[in-house]
Amino acid sequence: MAIPVEMPKMSDTMEEGVLVSWLVDEGAKVSAGDVIAQVETDKATMDLEVYDDGVLLKKVAQEGEAVPIGGLIAVLGKEGEDISGLLAKYGGDGAAAEAPPKAPAQAETPSGDGAKPTTIAPVKPEEAPSDGRVKASPLARKMATEHGIELSDVRGSGPEGRIIKRDIEAVLTERPAAPEEGKAAPAPRPAPRPVPAPAPALPGEAYEVVRLSQMRKAIARRLAQSKFTAPHFYLTAEIDMDKTVAFRSRLNALAEAQGRGKISFNDLITKACALALRQHPYVNGSYLEAEGEIRLYREVHVAVAVAVDEGLITPVIRNADRKGLAQIAEETRELAEKARNRQLQPEDYSGATFTTSNLGMFGIEAFTAIINPPNACILAIGAIRDVPVVRDGEIVPGKRMKVTLSCDHRIVDGAVGSRFLTTVRDYLEEPLNLML
Repeated sequence: MAIPVEMPKMSDTMEEGVLVSWLVDEGAKVSAGDVIAQVETDKATMDLEVYDDGVLLKKVAQEGEAVPIGGLIAVLGKEGEDISGLLAKYGGDGAAAEAPPKAPAQAETPSGDGAKPTTIAPVKPEEAPSDGRVKASPLARKMATEHGIELSDVRGSGPEGRIIKRDIEAVLTERPAAPEEGKAAPAPRPAPRPVPAPAPALPGEAYEVVRLSQMRKAIARRLAQSKFTAPHFYLTAEIDMDKTVAFRSRLNALAEAQGRGKISFNDLITKACALALRQHPYVNGSYLEAEGEIRLYREVHVAVAVAVDEGLITPVIRNADRKGLAQIAEETRELAEKARNRQLQPEDYSGATFTTSNLGMFGIEAFTAIINPPNACILAIGAIRDVPVVRDGEIVPGKRMKVTLSCDHRIVDGAVGSRFLTTVRDYLEEPLNLML
């Protein structure tokens, strides 16, 4: 019996995945647990495993193609097994079930038997689908529509003559060439518009098209949901960092002498926030409207925003309140490296109860961040600045840092958020308390 391999849900926010590369050829035998492909999710590039033994009878999804959760990726079964019934169940060729476009009308009268296209169609008769429609992946169809390309004029290089992304890109590359002699010129095309797939720039285009990655789609969707459903308000505090700067210098001198990694200011802030969250449970909670409840979490899991090429991801330091500074520093470095290499696993970025975002290293003095749902708050961290301050009636040099707490007003009120910030400030202005 043929076995469908569907796109699994690989993260809590995933809606579709892009098949990055196939690792197994059609006709190869596979066993349960074998990795057959790599899939780009909204968080990372992950291995796709099969759960059954069999032969890879058909690769349905092409490299670079986006497949919704539950969409057909491949078919396993016994060698020589008929899989037409299974393919029909998923839309004929495994694509999402949708009404196929009608075959474009021919420019010349068909031959007497009415079965074969005339010579103006570059798709050879033996390569055309037997049912008369043009087979193409959803991505190829969208690219063709956006660039005014007739699918009937494209020769497919995919399985059974299926038109895929690279075939459309090939047409775009060759497009400036003059029409062949005796062949009707194509109809006027609409002006190109941005499309969610990379395409070679056409002469005269005033922009570059960049395909939306799964991560960027998820960021746009989740942060828009957060911004427009959670009533944000913001609290900004300035923290005296003189003692923290000196404290970090002493810690890193010891770390260097012992051959250990350095501790960053962000590590110190993560620890301060974690300890403060134990004292302010509503800041460490979530407002869940659908369930009609507020959840106050007993464990403290601090997510640390990391910038990667595709956007922003938030790996999680679990039980940060119970970990020492050296352990927090080591875990943060490891998770940041995994994030930049797209190697994070779901357990690395899920389950956060609070989030921090630090733009201080870019010289940003202060900013506001959008809450990372379902968290109640996020702390935006600015740069440590050398400023004149008044101390004991005299103007002296000092080091100051601004932090801004974005709060979901459905669960955190102004007084609660203010008390949390005061606790964070107390830890950083007397950093020895972080060791207790």
